[in-house]
Amino acid sequence: MSFSLLHKCIAYLLSGLGLIALSLGSELTEATLLLIGIGYVGSWFAEDKLIVRPHYASTWTVAVVGVLLLQVARGVLTEPTLALAIEFAAFLQISRLWNRRTAVDYQQIAVLAFLHLIAATVLSTNLSYAALFVGFVIATPWMLAISHLRREIEGNYPAESDAEPNARVAIRRVLASRRVVGARFLAGTALLSVPLFAMTLAIFVTIPRVGQGFLSFQRNAGQRVAGFGNQVELGGFGVIRDDPTVVLRVMPQPRVEQKAARWALRLRGTSFDRYDGRRWTRSPSVSMRMARVPPGTYPIHRVPDLKQDKQLQIVLDHLEEPVVFLPEGTVALGILPRVAAGRGLPRNLNYAAGLDVRYERPDGLGLMYTAYVGNDPAEFGLPAVGDERREEYLQLPQGHERVAALARRIAGNAEDDAVKAQRIERFLKYGDYSYSLVQPAVGKRLPLDVFLFEAKSGHCEYYSSAMAIMMRTLAVPARNVTGFVGGQYNPYGGYYALRQGDAHSWVEVYLQGRGWVPFDPTPPSRGEIGPRQGLWSDMNALIDAVRTRWTTSIVGYDLRTQVSMLRKLASLLAAYRRGDDAGVDRSASARKGMRGLTPVLRWVALGLLVAVFAWIGLRVLRGSARAQARALSKQQAQAAGLYHELDRALVKRGQPRPPAITPLEHARKLSAEGFAQRAEVDLVTRSYLEARYGGRPLRTSELGELRRAIARVRKPAA
Repeated sequence: MSFSLLHKCIAYLLSGLGLIALSLGSELTEATLLLIGIGYVGSWFAEDKLIVRPHYASTWTVAVVGVLLLQVARGVLTEPTLALAIEFAAFLQISRLWNRRTAVDYQQIAVLAFLHLIAATVLSTNLSYAALFVGFVIATPWMLAISHLRREIEGNYPAESDAEPNARVAIRRVLASRRVVGARFLAGTALLSVPLFAMTLAIFVTIPRVGQGFLSFQRNAGQRVAGFGNQVELGGFGVIRDDPTVVLRVMPQPRVEQKAARWALRLRGTSFDRYDGRRWTRSPSVSMRMARVPPGTYPIHRVPDLKQDKQLQIVLDHLEEPVVFLPEGTVALGILPRVAAGRGLPRNLNYAAGLDVRYERPDGLGLMYTAYVGNDPAEFGLPAVGDERREEYLQLPQGHERVAALARRIAGNAEDDAVKAQRIERFLKYGDYSYSLVQPAVGKRLPLDVFLFEAKSGHCEYYSSAMAIMMRTLAVPARNVTGFVGGQYNPYGGYYALRQGDAHSWVEVYLQGRGWVPFDPTPPSRGEIGPRQGLWSDMNALIDAVRTRWTTSIVGYDLRTQVSMLRKLASLLAAYRRGDDAGVDRSASARKGMRGLTPVLRWVALGLLVAVFAWIGLRVLRGSARAQARALSKQQAQAAGLYHELDRALVKRGQPRPPAITPLEHARKLSAEGFAQRAEVDLVTRSYLEARYGGRPLRTSELGELRRAIARVRKPAA
């Protein structure tokens, strides 16, 4: 591959990563992303023949100014400022790609790509950002090294010197060469990313996040999952039953190595009390701030018993509705404050009637919390319903006489409300009804009439709505509840994953002396319908495990985590020293000690790996430099030797060439300053460049003249 094509490919790789970084958020529309893609691909074909045309550059300058004015005008018209800024940043990069000609243009492309990566820190905190960051770390050394080489080449033969055809021909010849850089050069340069990664890791461990997760203040509302808003229309769950997107992860504490493949977890989200015949809504109620017991415990029924209560650590994605999902029997919640600027920032939880718990999310992130689950079934009853709200849970829409008659027939002569609920649940769950994602065609008729007496098929919302209304016709308070039911074990992450397709609807019936008791009338065949398992599900499980680790260990890394890690390390070392001093037999606890030592060994192994890669990188770079030196022809070696003699002569005269200045630039500088032997310096410099890069052979007589010129620079005549 020629030098110019390689440089172009790397520039497009880096700029493409930057443009993808800008698209991580939800600010750019699909139409805008399509236009950016078209401009990006089309710019590949913009070459010198097009770029050097008259008025080409000025046209693009006018276009940039015009787009800037347009964005300002749109901002005045109250369009989102962040989206306008992102669009303009992408357009700047596209304009540079359409005008890439010299090393300066390529350097500007690299700078814009880096700024796009910085902008992505406020657009996304997900795993995509991590992948882009890795790509940047690998591609940036390539771009910097090759851009520097191109700048040296063009510095020797300036691109603007179109009046010198020989210079332009020489530049094109060098850029078309396949010998300027090779595979070993790229491999050695790529290995420079290893110490960069090590440095980044050291900075990450040393400096915690500031409580905002990579400075994120996301504008997007999060994933949308049906069933947890202010209303739910009958039939809303059918469309998501086959969605495999994971939104919840549940990790039992303490963690165990062997777990069942599935766990019938039930996590309660939101309840609805009013039904108008087609949709469920929530009656207006005052939301109260939940009491907090420092450092971060929120009692629901009582303060948790850390010795007796089961603990479930839950990682919840950023959803559109900030609902806190409660496992059955939850007595309290635990959310440690995030530490920012040396002080704790507690999370605020709000509680509304119907056991609707929601969290405030100033950082736009999801939520990590611990649910304390009691072991006493007597505590599982939800709070009692007051007389002032009893009527809300008995409310019935008009026109459901057939439903009421069916409920009386099923309940029979039962006097106990629990028996009535069990009979209705059994009738729906094991009767002549089947589970299906196909929505019954109801038209203007009542959905429950169509479901119960005609279709006899539907999904969970139809079953839960039917039971809730049937219980109300029997004067028993009931409400519709939405949440998640399921739990597929993820062996890569060691947790149970609940997907959007695990969203479910069931019923809570109020029973005297027991409180609110859950009933699930949906047929068991629901479990047979859902996202398919197979190779892709395994791949998705692996990706989700990495994403979860990113959320918990990277985005959630703060001062508290840092202090905890240091304390564990200090405790481990102290325990090891105590064991040595006491001379006790540690064979019984050897395996436990090794498990504690595993993270330390990983850090040591990582450090050794970094050192090995750095050593290999230096060896490759040195070998590449020696190979390039051997590749010089005899004439090129002579030219290089003559210029080194000139360099030493100029040092002796007090005119050394700075490292950042090319030979031709230094010759021009000396000429502008009136250096006495400027003609000699210019002669040797141009002869060197023509022989070294242009391939022009040096004649024997010319060699003698150049040596005499260097001698005059070294010892000028008195």
